[in-house]
Amino acid sequence: MVLAGLLALHAGDPWRYLHDDNGRRYSSYARTHLALGLRATGGHDFFLDRRDGHLVPYGHHPPTLGVLLAGWFRLLGDDGPRTARALPACFHLASALLLFAILRRLHPGPTGLVAALAFAVVPMSSYFGKMVNFEPLVLPFVIAAVVGWWRWAETGKGRALVASAVAIVAGALVDWPMLLVPVVLLADGLRRARRGEGGRFVRAGVALAIGSALVGLAIAAWASAPVGGTELGRAFSFRARIHGQYPWWRLVGNLVEYNRRYFTEPVFAASLVAAWLLVRAAWRDGRLAPRERLLALFGAVGLLPVVAFPTSARYHAYWQFYLLPYATLSVAYVLEALESRVSPTARRLVYGVIVIGVLVSSGVTLAVRYGRPSGYVARQVREFANYL
Repeated sequence: MVLAGLLALHAGDPWRYLHDDNGRRYSSYARTHLALGLRATGGHDFFLDRRDGHLVPYGHHPPTLGVLLAGWFRLLGDDGPRTARALPACFHLASALLLFAILRRLHPGPTGLVAALAFAVVPMSSYFGKMVNFEPLVLPFVIAAVVGWWRWAETGKGRALVASAVAIVAGALVDWPMLLVPVVLLADGLRRARRGEGGRFVRAGVALAIGSALVGLAIAAWASAPVGGTELGRAFSFRARIHGQYPWWRLVGNLVEYNRRYFTEPVFAASLVAAWLLVRAAWRDGRLAPRERLLALFGAVGLLPVVAFPTSARYHAYWQFYLLPYATLSVAYVLEALESRVSPTARRLVYGVIVIGVLVSSGVTLAVRYGRPSGYVARQVREFANYL
């Protein structure tokens, strides 16, 4: 309920907040589908110039978001900002349900409740969770894919592995970062096989990686059809390199600032402490417990898009959106690690300090985001004025 209420804040406002140009863009693509029909558009992303009917193609991402928005608009009979923002918000609420189920199973009690509250409140979730872009739609598939693999690896249940594969394909239809998930799963499979846990992990990891690569090539052919594969290749190349006189240490500083601001200081600190605890446990014990392995998988899956596409991560704070599962579980993991080291009174004090810190920091960031409309977004929206 807390997350739903925060997602509803300013949901009906015009496109004017940070990164709201994405909402105007993809709403326009959806209107093109509704005006011309999928037979005419081929399901591709096009601006339709209302002055002369000219179509302006876009082929940098899979066109699924525009198609889903078109169906959503048709279903609800409205194509305004509130309706558009409601679609990613619904997907994000699905992510919340999945994460809350994980917390209830692995971290029952106060630690899980504090972590769930953090997920609901931090701006990376409560602000970007309704952004009309790919990340909120992909995240539930990321969670399902990682948990499916983890459950199969821990229990041997084949249905969990099938669910993971289906989630990877579904998420890849929405955006490219989903195709990085099998890379992490393959690495985990190789690690498990090297530890003598069986060759099935390598076979499954390789099968997922190859299958996902083939799916990705098919999606790339579909997405790039209006503009050509060269244009799509240039877009990938641009995002995968750091450009100009921008040293890596400045990029790291920028990413840390994004994380601190949109995850809040307490969650940022918990993420760092959790990483240290995982490394220490692996070094000390030679292996991680099952729930620690899940936490490590979520950390790798969330970090890989940032490393693989540094230019995107430089300009877009929401490029760290896929770190939400890791950050959320880190809060519960670190709090549980403290339980045996402090008294019950001190424990309650720590819970209170974290909750207050998350609430205050989130409130400040949300107030800034909603109180300062973006000049860049205003210019982009004016440029899109002649399109549907």
